[in-house]
Amino acid sequence: MNKKNIVFFALSLLFALPLGAHSIKINTDWEFQRLKKEQKQIEIKNQGSDWSSQFNIQHVEAQNQALAVHPDTLKQEFNQLSMGNWEKINLPHTPFVESLVVLHQWQGICYYRKILNVSKKEIDKQLWLEFEGAMHLADVWVNGQHLIQHSGGYTPFVVDVTGMLHADRGNEILVRLDNRNNPLIPPGKPLETLDFCYYGGLYRDVNLIVKHPVHITHPIMANEVAGGGIFVTYPYVSKQEAEIKVKTQVSNKVGTQRHLTIRHTLYEWSKKKGRGKKVALVESPLVLAAGTTQHHTQQFTVNNPKLWYPDSPALYVLRTEVMDGRKVTDCEDTRIGIRRIEMTREKGFVINDKPLKLEGSNRHQEYPYVGNAISDQAQYRDMYQIRDNGFNTVRLGHYPQDPSVLEACDELGLLVIEPIPGWQFFNKAQGFVDHTYKDIRDLIRRDRNHPSVIMWETTLNESWPPKSWKDQAVRIAHEEFPGDQCYTSGDTYGYDGFDVCYNDWKEGYNRPNTTSKPGFIREYYDYEFGGHYSTTRVTRGDGDYALMQNAWNAQWSHNRYRAYYPWTIGGAVWSMYDYNRGCCDNICYSGLADLFRLPKFGLLYFRTQMKEGTFTPAGPMTYEVFINSHWLEGSSDTLQVYGNVDEVKLQLNGRVIARQYPDDKPSTSEYVSRPDGGNAENIDFPPFTFFNVNWERGELKAIGYKDGKTVAEHVVRTPGAVEAMDITYFESGVSASCRDLLIVYVNLKDLQGTGCFGENNREVKLEVLQGGELRGPATIKAEAGVASFLVATTDSPMLVLKAVSGNLETMRKLKLKK
Repeated sequence: MNKKNIVFFALSLLFALPLGAHSIKINTDWEFQRLKKEQKQIEIKNQGSDWSSQFNIQHVEAQNQALAVHPDTLKQEFNQLSMGNWEKINLPHTPFVESLVVLHQWQGICYYRKILNVSKKEIDKQLWLEFEGAMHLADVWVNGQHLIQHSGGYTPFVVDVTGMLHADRGNEILVRLDNRNNPLIPPGKPLETLDFCYYGGLYRDVNLIVKHPVHITHPIMANEVAGGGIFVTYPYVSKQEAEIKVKTQVSNKVGTQRHLTIRHTLYEWSKKKGRGKKVALVESPLVLAAGTTQHHTQQFTVNNPKLWYPDSPALYVLRTEVMDGRKVTDCEDTRIGIRRIEMTREKGFVINDKPLKLEGSNRHQEYPYVGNAISDQAQYRDMYQIRDNGFNTVRLGHYPQDPSVLEACDELGLLVIEPIPGWQFFNKAQGFVDHTYKDIRDLIRRDRNHPSVIMWETTLNESWPPKSWKDQAVRIAHEEFPGDQCYTSGDTYGYDGFDVCYNDWKEGYNRPNTTSKPGFIREYYDYEFGGHYSTTRVTRGDGDYALMQNAWNAQWSHNRYRAYYPWTIGGAVWSMYDYNRGCCDNICYSGLADLFRLPKFGLLYFRTQMKEGTFTPAGPMTYEVFINSHWLEGSSDTLQVYGNVDEVKLQLNGRVIARQYPDDKPSTSEYVSRPDGGNAENIDFPPFTFFNVNWERGELKAIGYKDGKTVAEHVVRTPGAVEAMDITYFESGVSASCRDLLIVYVNLKDLQGTGCFGENNREVKLEVLQGGELRGPATIKAEAGVASFLVATTDSPMLVLKAVSGNLETMRKLKLKK
């Protein structure tokens, strides 16, 4: 649901909204029990090195079965809970802190409990509990009464608790979660054959929504096709004017007819100030009979609108008010962006009449140790890093991700391809089929107002479901999002019913598209280079040779597939980050950055594909050069310098090695395994490849030129022994704050401050002295000169960290934002 809460803290709620209407996170002061402590041990069978080994598609017919929990099972579990100890926790929460390499992710039953206090002013209101994500079979009791069972760990659900709560005493919320394999709950595939991990728990926010009896409905609760809540569309968009159409569903729960006014006020929005200048206002009457619910549609014009575009993501806030006389009975703020998109084979992707090549990456939402249970701030940091490194598109493989991800993409100008849950599995049972269709409806109802979403991936990834299923999936999407601004997408292999048909993937490096629809390469740069043993899959600790290979695979495939434009509107690398999966006995190291978000060389290749002056969230892109070497003894004598410049001069210890123009040798039809000075004719900024650069200890410098003038430089130095340390963290556009999840780095350095990239064995211990708790181990070995840790902050205004390694010690104090 694309709602911007008007306020975030309980004290301000009474003043911000009329008559007690508000939504507040209730993430603190929960309790938790895990019934099964151990992890199951199942044999893991790795994939092979050949292209076809990636496909382990399962089509089954697991007969429909009741998901309801047997009373005897519940009796036994409740008895176990009464004898167990409740652990005090806050959300988001994982039921099990995993090891860095997840071999057998915990699966089982766990319970969450919270005592919720409601004021006398709120008790007669409409009261809803909104769960943004609970993995993946959830049962909810309130004050001992079972209210709902929800299946599906990636979509939200809402529990109506109106009339069930007490004002004179606490109210118990009890949640049972079961994340064990279930063929009726998409993705449906058993964890041990799945290419990611489900993880578990109440891993997203839980919100208490308080409404007046005359109110705007919730799009998930309403369960109406193309309706419920607020739905904003744009029948006409140009630079001169835009038509905005708002469909609002209002419910009257009082016993008399109400003569209402529905008012929409449009404001400009900015990151620093929030709601700003008023742009437009429209209001009209609505007569609503007692006990009825009705949709109300209004349309208005905005002159000279600020259009939403990836390089200028202008946003507005639409304030919708329901007025009963002079009283405002409900008010919601919806953040929107005005834009129009088109996708064709002839023009490619077009937004606001401007063609744009889609440069994308795929992202799993996983963090080390805690899986999917990460803070909104951490979600934003990922999107910021993706956008800041040359990508304008992200595919959220292979499931709907946290609502904060979409909010971040709206702000950052990051286009989104959003899938329903699925991966190499299809169950013919009607229960599974119906669930997949419901996933499409819930996905669109939640995210339809986000300007960043450009494709709804209405297929089950790599599952090859039957044509009849795909036909119905596409129909449902267009029912939920009428008009010409809904674009579905999916794998084709002979099917052309999607609005965007993903290119096929055939043996080797061939990505044909035989449909009449525009294509998109949903994944590239990984599996085609050796399957499970792909040469793309490297760690930072593997060293410069491996990292250079990772980047070369990115360049070679990026150059190859860009030649398909415009009939292929773009592509997305697999993947942005390393990730764990149930089907293999190691981390999938296909990321352009590792699990701790530390970049590999490939990420810097993509960053330097941005033209100087291009929008980035950190400010306009500058001229940059980057040497793909740490200049350790034994370094390759072939070096590449990435840069958005005309010329590069390479110097070693002050001596000029060479000054040259970008690579201009031809592209090869067959894969070349190492940089060859070519395979760059289709990319915007070819690298500069230098051959026969013999290693000697010291300083290697690249100087970039534009029109003969020095505009950028990059220096690498051979490090000495480890003599110092410092502590930093993955900031990525968001400063450390309270109730946050931080990736903390202890950086090993020599006396001159050069990072000791070759250090992979030194143990480092991190202590949290104030303001937080470690998630995962406190002592680890450094990898490539960095020891990475995970720290959850508390409500303390200060985080104090101390790192110790041998005779070295350092501290860092961080002031935390509220």
